[in-house]
Amino acid sequence: MVEDNFLKNISNKKVNLTEQQVLERFYDRFRWPILYPWGQPSVEAINEDGDNYQDFFWKDNYIDTDKCIKTYLDGYTLILSNIGGFCTDTWEIQWMISDYFKKEVNCNFYLGKGKKSVSFDKHSHEYSVLVKNIYGKSKWIIEEQEINLQNQDCVWFDKDVEHQVLSIDNKKLSMTCNIMT
Repeated sequence: MVEDNFLKNISNKKVNLTEQQVLERFYDRFRWPILYPWGQPSVEAINEDGDNYQDFFWKDNYIDTDKCIKTYLDGYTLILSNIGGFCTDTWEIQWMISDYFKKEVNCNFYLGKGKKSVSFDKHSHEYSVLVKNIYGKSKWIIEEQEINLQNQDCVWFDKDVEHQVLSIDNKKLSMTCNIMT
């Protein structure tokens, strides 16, 4: 488990991003290869049945910006991986967490509107997770408890804890920080 004071510090560290700022970063298309050199997808969408897909890349294996943004605007949740360096705020949070745990931390954004897809089905990970809700509201189930996250709230769950986002009100951006074992 993590100390309440640490979670409070992460919650108090504001990430000042808007939907428009995130979407504009897709125009830096060479930042978004279909896969990073270590095999992790840079951007994925979650479809209605909870599977992830990547049908918004050009033949050169870099993002088709307009098609990706349209996927989001159509209501699909996007996963942007390896976003620790997305902006100064996310960089500082990634390093605060890494320094606290003395472990590698992989951070991802979940950008969604809650219309066609929200989340993967209930699942767990082999690592602990810290979620920071940057903007918007979402309802989660963590183990058997429902919680609501909104602007800058944080939640922690240990490895092997089942969780799922149940709903998104309007639009939401959250930062998921995976503490690698």
